[in-house]
Amino acid sequence: MLAVLSGGTGTPKLLQGLSRLLEPRELAIIVNTGEDLEVSGMYVSPDIDTVVYTLAGIVNEETWYGIRGDTFLCHEMLKRLGEVEMLRIGDRDRAVKLYRTLLLKRGKTLSEATGMLCEKLGVEFRVMPMSDDRVTTSIVTESGKMSFHEFWVVRKAEDRVLDVKFEGVETARPAPGVIETLESAEAILIGPSNPVTSIGPIVSIGEIRRALCRRRGDVIAISPIIGDRPVSGPAGVLMKGLGYSVSPIGVAQLYRDFVGKFLVDYSDGHLAPAIEELDIKVVSTNILMPNHLSRIELARKVLELLKG
Repeated sequence: MLAVLSGGTGTPKLLQGLSRLLEPRELAIIVNTGEDLEVSGMYVSPDIDTVVYTLAGIVNEETWYGIRGDTFLCHEMLKRLGEVEMLRIGDRDRAVKLYRTLLLKRGKTLSEATGMLCEKLGVEFRVMPMSDDRVTTSIVTESGKMSFHEFWVVRKAEDRVLDVKFEGVETARPAPGVIETLESAEAILIGPSNPVTSIGPIVSIGEIRRALCRRRGDVIAISPIIGDRPVSGPAGVLMKGLGYSVSPIGVAQLYRDFVGKFLVDYSDGHLAPAIEELDIKVVSTNILMPNHLSRIELARKVLELLKG
């Protein structure tokens, strides 16, 4: 069984490929919840939803957020009534978020609600939140502290980053099944998601980090950075703000305690000696995933590497 740590952008593309090559019992996904928030009274878990929608075959592949072909009648009416939402949520996507909120209000945990959503949407792969406890990512900038979505969605990452905090992480416990999955997996994959705000909250939970460190030789990560730019999202400005170079080397430095193998793009192969000084084995391959075929090919490469 392969365990995957996932955020909500780059890694779901790879999951699309892996889901074509693996049976449901062979793949388990642990998902970041540090970006969870409340919108119009609904509990929104963006990364979980993107992973679930991807595995259900209904994700909007233009944005990697929301449901393909969705409408936005409710969102637009709310705006007309003077209620401006931070996130643009589609009607069918809203129904999923409302269903989760109702389950939570009825006493279900986030893990239980996620399992029920997967069942309703026909997802057989196991999808787990990193924790049932609330962890909230805050971006500390020169303009003050703000939520991740305020920083990225509203302010377009224009504020200089001074620090990133995961509030509540000190007391957060891994969700049921997370540690068992990490301990029993044949290998662990950290997907090409933002290393600061997508993977960072997961690996900042003490028990999860210790489990990864124990399995370091079986942990492989894929760089979300090619050259000096992230493939998508604000990883670059966040890494720079934390004092890391915006490069595969910077990502490797963030992961050095618990990653034994690191996939970089062919164009970054020359960085291998510097990364290998961190006691991380480097493999160069094509890590861009612009279409379904490339996602399957990278998934196949990952599986071959894990077997080797």
